[in-house]
Amino acid sequence: MVLGPFGKESPTPLLIAAKPVQRASEYKFLGVTVNSTMKWDDYVAVITPKAAKRLWFLKKLKRAGVVREDLVHFYQAVVRPILEYACPAWHTSLTKEQTKSLEDIQRRALQVIIGNIPYEEACCKLNLPRLADRRHSLCRTLFQQITNRESHILHYLLPAKQDAEVTDRLPSMNKYPIVRARTNRYKNSFVLYGLSNLQCSAL
Repeated sequence: MVLGPFGKESPTPLLIAAKPVQRASEYKFLGVTVNSTMKWDDYVAVITPKAAKRLWFLKKLKRAGVVREDLVHFYQAVVRPILEYACPAWHTSLTKEQTKSLEDIQRRALQVIIGNIPYEEACCKLNLPRLADRRHSLCRTLFQQITNRESHILHYLLPAKQDAEVTDRLPSMNKYPIVRARTNRYKNSFVLYGLSNLQCSAL
């Protein structure tokens, strides 16, 4: 380790062929933009305008007289996937502002489809959950899959199960211990979030 700005330790420079690898402030990995602070401002700033541009096609379809059911299908197939791609990696660390930015895209889409009525009412009429609820459900599904030791490659990320004799006698007790975190960033990572919030629905 070497001393960086303000006297803090920085990682030893990584060398390849005796040349230092340049550090990047952000990097796009498998379609997800990750920055050096592990915050999601950059990624949300990428996907919200990308999804918003596709609302133009939704408006064109509405003007062409496409029926409501098909407009909903178009939104679900073409717009919404942009807003929840790889969401287990980032949903648990979103700020309120970022959550609102994403939700606003669906709000605008529903206004195109059904008109200017309250958002919650539009969701109910079109049988569409809020995006935040959708992302939570997708995270829960992935966590359920990870708890299957035989079939999921990420099972090793979970801590060892608690004593089966105790947890069997107390059905409400978590099968996995909740790992304590010293930072909010670590606490809001997917696995720790799942251990704290998704266990009951996953077992």
